[in-house]
Amino acid sequence: MAKTHPNINDPNAFVLYRYHPSLAAAIIFIVLFTTSTIIHIVQAVRTRARFLIPFIIGGIFEILGYVGRAQSSQDQWNLGAFIQQSVLLLVAPALFAASIYMTLGRIILLLDGEKYSVVKKRYLTKIFVAGDIFSFLLQSG
Repeated sequence: MAKTHPNINDPNAFVLYRYHPSLAAAIIFIVLFTTSTIIHIVQAVRTRARFLIPFIIGGIFEILGYVGRAQSSQDQWNLGAFIQQSVLLLVAPALFAASIYMTLGRIILLLDGEKYSVVKKRYLTKIFVAGDIFSFLLQSG
């Protein structure tokens, strides 16, 4: 017997998506994030920039998240693909932000700019990471 799924337009029905995820958009973002991540990997290896590691991991999470979105466009009832895209696309920006905080800390250190910074360098990462965790908890709640 064939499975029947509820109508996505029925407001009382449980559905994972209330719209049809776009396969074309998912593919475009997979290509864009793959290209960008490869470029960042090359830069990180060439310059030995360890502060780019969270950025690269964030790029990989974005790629895998959009792979899940592409799978969801073909099968909207695939719970694994839904969870994959939801979690990875939510976590990736926090990793991008972590790289930005580390870069800011390096800039402040290199320019001897701690006296001009609102936040002291030693507290910078702690404050921003705490903000990221708080933001993540709010978004996932």
